[in-house]
Amino acid sequence: MKLKTLTTCLLSLGSMAFAQVQMTDGPALENDKNNKMNRMLGGDDNSYYCYRIRSKGKGTSFFVEKYDKKTLKPLFSKEINLGEENLTKIEDVEYSEGNVFIFRRQYDKKADKMTLFFQTVSSAGVVSEQLKEILTVSSDHYEFVDFDIYPNPTHTKFAIKASHKANKADTYKTDLILMDAASQKKVWTKTVDQNLNASGSWGAGFAASFFGIDPTKFDSYGYIGLFLDKNDNIYYCVTELAKSSTEKEKKYKLKVYSLNAADQKPKQLDLGFDDDYYVKDIEFSKTSDNELVIGGFLKDVVERKGRDLVKVGIFSFKVNTTTNAVAAKTVKFFDDKLLTDLESNPRRSRYFKYKLDYIIPVGDAVYYVGEQYSEQYVQNTSNSGFGGMGGIGMGGMGGFGMGNNGYYQYEYMDVIVAKLNAKGEFEWIKNSPLRQNDKVNGNAHVFKQYIAVATSKNLYILNDDHPKNIERYEKADFEPKDLKNVSGIHGSNFVCNTMSLLDGKITKRTVLMKNDDYCFAPIQERNPQFMPPSDTEIF
Repeated sequence: MKLKTLTTCLLSLGSMAFAQVQMTDGPALENDKNNKMNRMLGGDDNSYYCYRIRSKGKGTSFFVEKYDKKTLKPLFSKEINLGEENLTKIEDVEYSEGNVFIFRRQYDKKADKMTLFFQTVSSAGVVSEQLKEILTVSSDHYEFVDFDIYPNPTHTKFAIKASHKANKADTYKTDLILMDAASQKKVWTKTVDQNLNASGSWGAGFAASFFGIDPTKFDSYGYIGLFLDKNDNIYYCVTELAKSSTEKEKKYKLKVYSLNAADQKPKQLDLGFDDDYYVKDIEFSKTSDNELVIGGFLKDVVERKGRDLVKVGIFSFKVNTTTNAVAAKTVKFFDDKLLTDLESNPRRSRYFKYKLDYIIPVGDAVYYVGEQYSEQYVQNTSNSGFGGMGGIGMGGMGGFGMGNNGYYQYEYMDVIVAKLNAKGEFEWIKNSPLRQNDKVNGNAHVFKQYIAVATSKNLYILNDDHPKNIERYEKADFEPKDLKNVSGIHGSNFVCNTMSLLDGKITKRTVLMKNDDYCFAPIQERNPQFMPPSDTEIF
Protein backbone atom coordinates (compact mmCIF):
# COMPACT_ATOMS: atom_id res chain seq x y z
CA MET A 1 0.00 0.00 0.00
CA LYS A 2 1.32 3.42 -0.94
CA LEU A 3 1.05 6.21 1.59
CA LYS A 4 0.09 9.47 -0.06
CA THR A 5 1.37 12.50 1.82
CA LEU A 6 -1.07 15.39 1.90
CA THR A 7 -0.50 18.97 3.01
CA THR A 8 -3.39 20.92 4.48
CA CYS A 9 -3.09 24.66 4.02
CA LEU A 10 -5.17 27.13 6.01
CA LEU A 11 -4.90 30.47 4.26
CA SER A 12 -5.93 33.56 6.23
CA LEU A 13 -6.61 36.36 3.79
CA GLY A 14 -5.54 39.43 5.74
CA SER A 15 -8.45 41.44 7.11
CA MET A 16 -11.02 39.56 5.03
CA ALA A 17 -13.68 37.72 7.01
CA PHE A 18 -13.00 34.27 5.58
CA ALA A 19 -10.25 31.76 5.07
CA GLN A 20 -9.76 29.15 2.39
CA VAL A 21 -8.93 25.52 3.06
CA GLN A 22 -6.86 23.81 0.40
CA MET A 23 -5.31 20.37 0.12
CA THR A 24 -2.55 19.38 -2.27
CA ASP A 25 -1.12 15.93 -2.96
CA GLY A 26 2.43 15.11 -2.00
CA PRO A 27 4.57 12.19 -3.22
CA ALA A 28 3.43 8.63 -2.55
CA LEU A 29 5.44 6.84 0.15
CA GLU A 30 5.75 3.15 0.89
CA ASN A 31 3.52 2.20 3.83
CA ASP A 32 2.54 -1.45 3.59
CA LYS A 33 1.16 -3.43 6.52
CA ASN A 34 4.67 -4.46 7.63
CA ASN A 35 6.19 -1.00 7.23
CA LYS A 36 4.06 1.53 9.08
CA MET A 37 4.83 5.21 9.42
CA ASN A 38 3.89 5.67 13.07
CA ARG A 39 4.03 9.36 13.89
CA MET A 40 5.08 12.82 12.79
CA LEU A 41 7.84 14.52 14.75
CA GLY A 42 8.77 18.18 14.78
CA GLY A 43 11.53 19.76 12.75
CA ASP A 44 13.22 22.98 11.73
CA ASP A 45 12.21 25.55 9.10
CA ASN A 46 13.25 23.32 6.21
CA SER A 47 12.52 19.75 7.29
CA TYR A 48 10.47 17.48 9.52
CA TYR A 49 10.99 13.97 10.90
CA CYS A 50 8.94 10.79 11.17
CA TYR A 51 9.13 7.59 13.17
CA ARG A 52 8.48 4.29 11.37
CA ILE A 53 8.05 0.70 12.52
CA ARG A 54 8.82 -2.24 10.24
CA SER A 55 7.86 -5.76 11.24
CA LYS A 56 8.72 -8.84 9.23
CA GLY A 57 8.59 -12.33 10.60
CA LYS A 58 9.45 -12.30 14.29
CA GLY A 59 11.65 -9.21 14.21
CA THR A 60 10.76 -5.53 14.55
CA SER A 61 12.85 -2.62 13.25
CA PHE A 62 12.55 1.07 14.08
CA PHE A 63 13.49 3.94 11.78
CA VAL A 64 13.83 7.72 11.98
CA GLU A 65 13.18 9.47 8.67
CA LYS A 66 13.76 13.03 7.50
CA TYR A 67 11.66 14.86 4.89
CA ASP A 68 11.98 18.13 3.02
CA LYS A 69 9.15 20.52 3.95
CA LYS A 70 8.86 22.11 0.50
CA THR A 71 8.94 18.99 -1.67
CA LEU A 72 7.80 16.49 1.04
CA LYS A 73 10.37 14.08 -0.38
CA PRO A 74 12.38 11.78 1.94
CA LEU A 75 15.97 12.82 2.69
CA PHE A 76 17.13 9.86 4.78
CA SER A 77 15.93 6.81 6.71
CA LYS A 78 18.05 5.56 9.61
CA GLU A 79 17.48 2.33 11.52
CA ILE A 80 17.65 2.36 15.33
CA ASN A 81 19.37 -0.79 16.54
CA LEU A 82 17.80 -2.01 19.78
CA GLY A 83 20.20 -4.91 20.29
CA GLU A 84 18.38 -7.72 22.06
CA GLU A 85 14.81 -6.81 21.26
CA ASN A 86 13.21 -8.45 24.28
CA LEU A 87 15.33 -6.40 26.70
CA THR A 88 14.73 -2.91 25.32
CA LYS A 89 11.61 -0.88 24.72
CA ILE A 90 11.36 2.53 23.05
CA GLU A 91 9.67 4.86 25.51
CA ASP A 92 9.28 8.03 23.44
CA VAL A 93 10.66 9.83 20.38
CA GLU A 94 10.98 13.62 20.33
CA TYR A 95 12.61 16.26 18.12
CA SER A 96 14.63 19.04 19.77
CA GLU A 97 17.57 21.33 19.01
CA GLY A 98 18.57 19.70 15.72
CA ASN A 99 18.32 16.11 16.96
CA VAL A 100 15.74 13.37 17.20
CA PHE A 101 15.90 11.94 20.74
CA ILE A 102 15.03 8.27 21.17
CA PHE A 103 14.24 7.53 24.81
CA ARG A 104 14.47 3.83 25.61
CA ARG A 105 14.27 1.69 28.72
CA GLN A 106 16.17 -1.50 29.47
CA TYR A 107 15.46 -3.93 32.30
CA ASP A 108 18.15 -6.04 33.98
CA LYS A 109 16.17 -8.88 35.56
CA LYS A 110 19.20 -10.39 37.31
CA ALA A 111 20.05 -7.13 39.06
CA ASP A 112 16.40 -6.00 39.42
CA LYS A 113 17.24 -2.64 37.85
CA MET A 114 15.55 -0.51 35.20
CA THR A 115 17.52 2.10 33.25
CA LEU A 116 16.27 4.92 31.04
CA PHE A 117 18.68 5.82 28.23
CA PHE A 118 18.58 8.10 25.24
CA GLN A 119 20.36 8.23 21.91
CA THR A 120 20.10 10.72 19.06
CA VAL A 121 19.79 10.96 15.30
CA SER A 122 21.30 14.23 14.06
CA SER A 123 19.90 16.43 11.31
CA ALA A 124 22.66 15.00 9.09
CA GLY A 125 21.43 11.46 9.75
CA VAL A 126 24.17 10.40 12.18
CA VAL A 127 22.86 7.82 14.66
CA SER A 128 24.71 7.98 17.98
CA GLU A 129 26.15 4.62 18.95
CA GLN A 130 26.39 5.49 22.62
CA LEU A 131 23.40 5.06 24.91
CA LYS A 132 23.45 7.86 27.46
CA GLU A 133 22.03 6.94 30.85
CA ILE A 134 19.44 9.26 32.39
CA LEU A 135 18.35 7.29 35.43
CA THR A 136 18.62 3.80 36.95
CA VAL A 137 16.13 2.59 39.58
CA SER A 138 15.81 -0.62 41.56
CA SER A 139 12.69 -2.73 41.10
CA ASP A 140 11.96 -6.44 41.11
CA HIS A 141 9.14 -6.11 38.59
CA TYR A 142 8.98 -4.43 35.18
CA GLU A 143 5.52 -2.96 35.79
CA PHE A 144 6.64 -1.13 38.93
CA VAL A 145 8.52 1.46 36.83
CA ASP A 146 6.83 4.12 34.71
CA PHE A 147 8.57 6.76 32.57
CA ASP A 148 7.12 9.78 30.77
CA ILE A 149 8.86 12.53 28.78
CA TYR A 150 7.42 16.05 28.36
CA PRO A 151 9.05 18.74 26.17
CA ASN A 152 8.55 22.41 27.01
CA PRO A 153 6.62 24.63 24.52
CA THR A 154 9.81 25.60 22.67
CA HIS A 155 11.15 22.02 22.61
CA THR A 156 14.46 23.08 24.15
CA LYS A 157 14.20 21.07 27.37
CA PHE A 158 12.51 17.93 28.66
CA ALA A 159 10.82 17.11 31.93
CA ILE A 160 11.30 13.41 32.64
CA LYS A 161 9.01 11.72 35.14
CA ALA A 162 10.07 8.39 36.64
CA SER A 163 7.63 6.75 39.08
CA HIS A 164 8.90 3.55 40.67
CA LYS A 165 8.96 1.26 43.66
CA ALA A 166 11.37 -1.49 44.65
CA ASN A 167 8.82 -4.26 45.18
CA LYS A 168 5.13 -4.94 45.73
CA ALA A 169 5.26 -4.00 49.43
CA ASP A 170 7.12 -0.76 48.77
CA THR A 171 5.45 2.62 48.16
CA TYR A 172 5.91 4.63 44.99
CA LYS A 173 8.15 7.65 44.73
CA THR A 174 8.74 9.83 41.68
CA ASP A 175 11.90 11.41 40.30
CA LEU A 176 11.33 14.60 38.29
CA ILE A 177 14.27 15.42 36.05
CA LEU A 178 14.93 18.54 33.97
CA MET A 179 17.10 17.84 30.94
CA ASP A 180 18.60 20.38 28.51
CA ALA A 181 18.32 19.28 24.88
CA ALA A 182 21.23 21.39 23.55
CA SER A 183 23.83 20.14 26.06
CA GLN A 184 22.08 16.75 26.40
CA LYS A 185 22.65 16.89 30.15
CA LYS A 186 20.47 16.81 33.26
CA VAL A 187 19.95 20.22 34.87
CA TRP A 188 18.43 19.00 38.15
CA THR A 189 16.60 16.09 39.74
CA LYS A 190 13.90 16.29 42.43
CA THR A 191 12.33 13.32 44.22
CA VAL A 192 8.78 13.46 45.59
CA ASP A 193 6.98 10.88 47.73
CA GLN A 194 4.06 10.55 45.32
CA ASN A 195 2.80 7.92 42.90
CA LEU A 196 2.67 9.74 39.56
CA ASN A 197 2.32 6.56 37.54
CA ALA A 198 0.61 7.27 34.22
CA SER A 199 0.33 3.69 32.97
CA GLY A 200 -2.79 2.79 34.92
CA SER A 201 -3.36 0.22 37.62
CA TRP A 202 -1.16 -2.90 37.59
CA GLY A 203 -3.97 -4.68 39.41
CA ALA A 204 -6.42 -3.69 36.68
CA GLY A 205 -4.25 -5.28 34.01
CA PHE A 206 -3.92 -8.45 36.08
CA ALA A 207 -7.68 -8.68 36.66
CA ALA A 208 -8.44 -8.09 32.99
CA SER A 209 -6.04 -10.78 31.84
CA PHE A 210 -6.80 -13.52 34.35
CA PHE A 211 -10.39 -12.95 35.42
CA GLY A 212 -11.99 -11.07 32.54
CA ILE A 213 -12.81 -8.06 34.73
CA ASP A 214 -13.31 -4.77 32.90
CA PRO A 215 -10.26 -2.64 33.89
CA THR A 216 -12.17 0.56 33.09
CA LYS A 217 -14.28 -0.09 36.22
CA PHE A 218 -11.29 0.32 38.53
CA ASP A 219 -10.73 3.57 40.42
CA SER A 220 -8.05 5.49 38.54
CA TYR A 221 -7.69 8.61 40.61
CA GLY A 222 -4.18 9.98 41.01
CA TYR A 223 -1.84 11.59 38.50
CA ILE A 224 -3.58 13.16 35.48
CA GLY A 225 -1.09 15.46 33.75
CA LEU A 226 2.21 17.40 33.73
CA PHE A 227 3.43 20.60 32.10
CA LEU A 228 6.93 22.08 31.72
CA ASP A 229 6.96 25.81 30.95
CA LYS A 230 9.67 27.79 29.18
CA ASN A 231 11.05 29.01 32.54
CA ASP A 232 11.81 25.45 33.75
CA ASN A 233 8.85 25.23 36.13
CA ILE A 234 7.14 21.84 36.36
CA TYR A 235 3.41 21.67 37.15
CA TYR A 236 1.44 18.48 37.64
CA CYS A 237 -2.14 17.70 38.63
CA VAL A 238 -3.54 14.84 40.70
CA THR A 239 -6.98 13.82 41.92
CA GLU A 240 -7.04 12.70 45.52
CA LEU A 241 -9.74 11.16 47.67
CA ALA A 242 -11.41 13.80 49.80
CA LYS A 243 -11.44 13.38 53.58
CA SER A 244 -15.22 13.02 53.43
CA SER A 245 -14.98 10.15 50.93
CA THR A 246 -16.40 6.76 51.91
CA GLU A 247 -16.42 3.34 50.29
CA LYS A 248 -20.08 3.87 49.40
CA GLU A 249 -19.69 7.41 48.11
CA LYS A 250 -16.33 8.40 46.66
CA LYS A 251 -15.42 12.10 46.68
CA TYR A 252 -12.39 13.67 45.09
CA LYS A 253 -10.21 16.78 45.21
CA LEU A 254 -8.24 18.26 42.30
CA LYS A 255 -4.78 19.59 43.22
CA VAL A 256 -1.91 21.18 41.30
CA TYR A 257 1.71 20.92 42.42
CA SER A 258 4.60 23.09 41.20
CA LEU A 259 8.33 22.53 41.36
CA ASN A 260 11.43 24.40 40.18
CA ALA A 261 15.18 24.37 40.81
CA ALA A 262 14.90 26.40 44.03
CA ASP A 263 12.12 24.31 45.58
CA GLN A 264 13.05 21.70 48.18
CA LYS A 265 9.59 20.17 47.88
CA PRO A 266 6.63 20.86 45.57
CA LYS A 267 4.19 23.65 46.35
CA GLN A 268 0.57 22.51 46.57
CA LEU A 269 -2.65 24.26 45.61
CA ASP A 270 -6.23 22.98 45.89
CA LEU A 271 -8.41 23.64 42.86
CA GLY A 272 -11.78 23.70 44.52
CA PHE A 273 -15.20 23.37 42.91
CA ASP A 274 -18.57 23.93 44.57
CA ASP A 275 -18.80 20.14 44.87
CA ASP A 276 -16.44 17.16 44.82
CA TYR A 277 -16.34 16.44 41.10
CA TYR A 278 -14.13 13.74 39.64
CA VAL A 279 -11.66 15.07 37.06
CA LYS A 280 -9.81 12.54 34.91
CA ASP A 281 -8.25 14.64 32.16
CA ILE A 282 -6.79 18.17 32.03
CA GLU A 283 -4.76 20.44 29.77
CA PHE A 284 -2.35 23.26 30.66
CA SER A 285 -1.69 26.62 29.02
CA LYS A 286 0.76 29.35 30.04
CA THR A 287 -0.53 32.76 28.96
CA SER A 288 2.18 34.76 30.76
CA ASP A 289 5.14 34.15 33.06
CA ASN A 290 3.03 34.37 36.21
CA GLU A 291 -0.25 32.92 34.94
CA LEU A 292 -1.11 29.25 34.45
CA VAL A 293 -4.41 28.06 32.96
CA ILE A 294 -5.71 24.57 33.79
CA GLY A 295 -8.81 23.37 32.00
CA GLY A 296 -10.77 20.19 31.48
CA PHE A 297 -14.11 18.42 31.56
CA LEU A 298 -15.87 17.25 34.70
CA LYS A 299 -18.66 14.77 35.26
CA ASP A 300 -20.81 13.88 38.24
CA VAL A 301 -23.31 11.02 38.53
CA VAL A 302 -25.86 11.43 41.33
CA GLU A 303 -27.55 8.09 41.91
CA ARG A 304 -31.32 8.35 42.39
CA LYS A 305 -34.21 5.96 42.42
CA GLY A 306 -35.82 5.83 39.02
CA ARG A 307 -33.24 7.86 37.08
CA ASP A 308 -29.71 8.96 37.89
CA LEU A 309 -28.81 12.62 37.48
CA VAL A 310 -25.72 13.15 35.34
CA LYS A 311 -24.00 16.55 35.25
CA VAL A 312 -21.34 17.19 32.62
CA GLY A 313 -19.45 20.43 32.17
CA ILE A 314 -16.21 22.21 31.41
CA PHE A 315 -14.00 24.15 33.82
CA SER A 316 -11.10 26.59 33.79
CA PHE A 317 -8.77 27.69 36.59
CA LYS A 318 -6.38 30.62 36.32
CA VAL A 319 -3.49 30.29 38.77
CA ASN A 320 -1.16 33.13 39.80
CA THR A 321 2.15 31.27 39.92
CA THR A 322 3.88 34.05 41.87
CA THR A 323 1.48 33.85 44.81
CA ASN A 324 0.46 30.20 44.20
CA ALA A 325 -3.21 31.16 44.43
CA VAL A 326 -6.30 30.71 42.27
CA ALA A 327 -6.86 34.04 40.50
CA ALA A 328 -10.09 33.02 38.74
CA LYS A 329 -12.22 29.96 38.09
CA THR A 330 -15.34 29.18 36.10
CA VAL A 331 -17.51 26.15 35.40
CA LYS A 332 -20.24 25.74 32.80
CA PHE A 333 -22.47 22.68 32.56
CA PHE A 334 -23.91 21.32 29.33
CA ASP A 335 -27.51 22.36 28.74
CA ASP A 336 -30.27 20.05 27.54
CA LYS A 337 -29.89 21.08 23.91
CA LEU A 338 -26.19 20.24 23.83
CA LEU A 339 -26.79 16.92 25.58
CA THR A 340 -29.43 16.12 22.95
CA ASP A 341 -27.03 17.05 20.15
CA LEU A 342 -24.40 14.80 21.72
CA GLU A 343 -26.97 11.98 22.05
CA SER A 344 -26.13 11.98 25.75
CA ASN A 345 -29.53 10.83 27.00
CA PRO A 346 -29.99 9.68 30.63
CA ARG A 347 -29.43 6.04 29.68
CA ARG A 348 -26.22 6.57 27.73
CA SER A 349 -24.72 9.51 29.61
CA ARG A 350 -23.32 7.32 32.38
CA TYR A 351 -20.95 5.69 29.92
CA PHE A 352 -19.59 8.75 28.12
CA LYS A 353 -16.19 10.19 28.98
CA TYR A 354 -14.59 13.46 27.96
CA LYS A 355 -11.08 14.43 26.92
CA LEU A 356 -9.71 17.95 26.43
CA ASP A 357 -7.20 18.16 23.57
CA TYR A 358 -6.55 21.85 22.89
CA ILE A 359 -6.49 25.17 24.74
CA ILE A 360 -6.23 27.75 21.94
CA PRO A 361 -5.92 31.50 22.68
CA VAL A 362 -7.24 33.74 19.88
CA GLY A 363 -7.40 37.48 20.47
CA ASP A 364 -8.82 38.16 23.93
CA ALA A 365 -10.66 34.82 24.10
CA VAL A 366 -9.56 31.23 24.76
CA TYR A 367 -11.11 28.20 23.07
CA TYR A 368 -11.26 24.77 24.70
CA VAL A 369 -11.54 21.85 22.26
CA GLY A 370 -12.10 18.21 23.19
CA GLU A 371 -14.15 15.11 22.41
CA GLN A 372 -16.80 12.85 23.91
CA TYR A 373 -16.29 9.09 23.79
CA SER A 374 -17.24 5.80 25.40
CA GLU A 375 -14.78 3.08 26.37
CA GLN A 376 -15.65 -0.59 26.87
CA TYR A 377 -13.38 -3.54 27.57
CA VAL A 378 -14.40 -6.67 25.64
CA GLN A 379 -13.13 -10.05 26.82
CA ASN A 380 -12.26 -12.62 24.15
CA THR A 381 -14.08 -15.82 25.03
CA SER A 382 -11.87 -17.98 22.83
CA ASN A 383 -8.81 -17.58 25.04
CA SER A 384 -8.40 -18.82 28.57
CA GLY A 385 -7.45 -16.38 31.27
CA PHE A 386 -3.91 -17.75 31.47
CA GLY A 387 -3.32 -17.71 27.74
CA GLY A 388 -1.31 -14.51 27.93
CA MET A 389 1.39 -15.71 30.32
CA GLY A 390 4.00 -15.20 27.63
CA GLY A 391 3.63 -11.48 28.20
CA ILE A 392 4.80 -11.58 31.81
CA GLY A 393 7.97 -9.64 32.47
CA MET A 394 8.00 -7.09 29.68
CA GLY A 395 4.58 -5.57 30.28
CA GLY A 396 4.22 -4.88 26.59
CA MET A 397 0.51 -5.63 26.54
CA GLY A 398 -0.48 -4.63 30.03
CA GLY A 399 1.95 -6.94 31.79
CA PHE A 400 -0.03 -10.19 31.60
CA GLY A 401 -0.86 -10.72 27.96
CA MET A 402 -3.96 -8.57 28.07
CA GLY A 403 -3.72 -8.07 24.31
CA ASN A 404 -4.41 -11.79 23.76
CA ASN A 405 -7.50 -11.95 25.95
CA GLY A 406 -9.44 -8.79 25.23
CA TYR A 407 -9.64 -5.44 23.51
CA TYR A 408 -11.05 -1.96 24.05
CA GLN A 409 -14.03 -0.80 22.00
CA TYR A 410 -14.34 2.97 21.52
CA GLU A 411 -17.19 5.08 20.23
CA TYR A 412 -16.36 8.73 19.57
CA MET A 413 -19.28 11.14 19.61
CA ASP A 414 -18.50 14.72 18.54
CA VAL A 415 -15.90 17.42 18.99
CA ILE A 416 -16.87 19.87 21.76
CA VAL A 417 -15.76 23.52 21.65
CA ALA A 418 -16.18 26.09 24.44
CA LYS A 419 -15.36 29.81 24.30
CA LEU A 420 -13.92 31.50 27.39
CA ASN A 421 -14.34 35.26 26.86
CA ALA A 422 -12.26 38.17 28.15
CA LYS A 423 -14.43 38.37 31.29
CA GLY A 424 -13.34 34.88 32.27
CA GLU A 425 -16.76 33.35 31.54
CA PHE A 426 -17.68 30.49 29.26
CA GLU A 427 -19.76 32.32 26.65
CA TRP A 428 -20.93 29.24 24.75
CA ILE A 429 -20.36 25.51 24.27
CA LYS A 430 -20.98 24.03 20.81
CA ASN A 431 -20.42 20.70 19.10
CA SER A 432 -19.21 19.56 15.71
CA PRO A 433 -20.61 16.12 14.78
CA LEU A 434 -18.15 13.25 14.70
CA ARG A 435 -19.07 9.56 14.66
CA GLN A 436 -16.20 7.06 14.88
CA ASN A 437 -15.99 3.46 16.05
CA ASP A 438 -12.59 2.00 16.86
CA LYS A 439 -10.99 -1.03 18.47
CA VAL A 440 -7.67 -1.07 20.34
CA ASN A 441 -5.82 -4.22 21.30
CA GLY A 442 -3.63 -4.24 24.39
CA ASN A 443 -3.36 -1.09 26.46
CA ALA A 444 -6.35 1.24 26.63
CA HIS A 445 -5.69 4.30 24.50
CA VAL A 446 -7.91 7.22 23.48
CA PHE A 447 -7.31 8.59 19.99
CA LYS A 448 -7.61 12.20 19.03
CA GLN A 449 -9.96 11.57 16.10
CA TYR A 450 -9.64 15.03 14.56
CA ILE A 451 -7.33 17.99 13.96
CA ALA A 452 -8.27 21.49 15.15
CA VAL A 453 -6.63 24.63 13.73
CA ALA A 454 -7.67 28.22 14.48
CA THR A 455 -7.32 31.45 12.53
CA SER A 456 -8.51 34.90 13.64
CA LYS A 457 -12.11 34.23 12.58
CA ASN A 458 -12.70 30.48 12.49
CA LEU A 459 -11.85 27.14 13.99
CA TYR A 460 -11.27 24.40 11.41
CA ILE A 461 -12.07 20.85 12.54
CA LEU A 462 -10.77 18.14 10.21
CA ASN A 463 -11.91 14.54 10.59
CA ASP A 464 -13.29 11.50 8.81
CA ASP A 465 -17.05 11.38 8.24
CA HIS A 466 -19.58 9.05 6.68
CA PRO A 467 -20.52 10.10 3.09
CA LYS A 468 -24.24 9.99 3.87
CA ASN A 469 -23.83 12.48 6.72
CA ILE A 470 -22.99 15.29 4.31
CA GLU A 471 -26.54 15.08 2.91
CA ARG A 472 -28.05 15.02 6.40
CA TYR A 473 -26.22 18.19 7.46
CA GLU A 474 -27.91 20.09 4.64
CA LYS A 475 -31.24 19.64 6.40
CA ALA A 476 -31.66 22.31 9.06
CA ASP A 477 -33.71 19.98 11.26
CA PHE A 478 -31.53 16.87 10.98
CA GLU A 479 -31.58 14.57 14.01
CA PRO A 480 -28.15 13.67 15.51
CA LYS A 481 -29.36 10.09 16.00
CA ASP A 482 -29.70 9.79 12.21
CA LEU A 483 -25.97 10.33 11.66
CA LYS A 484 -23.97 7.27 10.60
CA ASN A 485 -20.73 6.12 12.22
CA VAL A 486 -17.43 5.55 10.48
CA SER A 487 -16.27 2.07 11.46
CA GLY A 488 -13.71 1.67 8.69
CA ILE A 489 -11.70 4.45 7.11
CA HIS A 490 -12.07 3.24 3.51
CA GLY A 491 -15.19 4.62 1.91
CA SER A 492 -15.44 7.61 4.26
CA ASN A 493 -14.74 11.27 3.56
CA PHE A 494 -12.01 13.43 5.05
CA VAL A 495 -13.84 16.68 5.80
CA CYS A 496 -13.30 20.16 7.17
CA ASN A 497 -15.96 21.75 9.39
CA THR A 498 -15.60 25.53 9.62
CA MET A 499 -16.80 26.87 12.98
CA SER A 500 -17.23 30.60 13.62
CA LEU A 501 -15.29 31.78 16.67
CA LEU A 502 -17.92 34.43 17.21
CA ASP A 503 -20.87 32.19 18.05
CA GLY A 504 -19.73 28.58 17.48
CA LYS A 505 -21.94 27.97 14.44
CA ILE A 506 -20.75 25.61 11.69
CA THR A 507 -20.71 27.91 8.67
CA LYS A 508 -19.34 25.49 6.09
CA ARG A 509 -18.66 21.78 5.63
CA THR A 510 -16.11 20.84 2.99
CA VAL A 511 -15.18 17.40 1.66
CA LEU A 512 -11.40 17.60 1.25
CA MET A 513 -10.83 14.05 0.09
CA LYS A 514 -12.72 10.82 -0.50
CA ASN A 515 -11.02 7.97 1.32
CA ASP A 516 -10.88 5.48 -1.51
CA ASP A 517 -7.34 4.50 -2.50
CA TYR A 518 -5.78 6.64 0.21
CA CYS A 519 -7.18 7.73 3.53
CA PHE A 520 -6.66 9.81 6.64
CA ALA A 521 -6.23 8.13 10.04
CA PRO A 522 -5.15 9.57 13.37
CA ILE A 523 -1.82 8.48 14.81
CA GLN A 524 -1.83 7.18 18.37
CA GLU A 525 -0.23 9.61 20.79
CA ARG A 526 1.77 8.57 23.85
CA ASN A 527 0.95 4.89 23.37
CA PRO A 528 3.39 2.63 25.26
CA GLN A 529 3.20 0.18 22.35
CA PHE A 530 4.03 2.81 19.74
CA MET A 531 1.92 0.77 17.35
CA PRO A 532 -0.54 2.49 15.00
CA PRO A 533 -4.08 1.31 14.26
CA SER A 534 -4.07 -1.75 12.03
CA ASP A 535 -5.72 0.18 9.19
CA THR A 536 -3.60 3.32 9.35
CA GLU A 537 -2.56 4.30 5.84
CA ILE A 538 -2.20 8.05 5.84
CA PHE A 539 -2.16 10.98 8.19
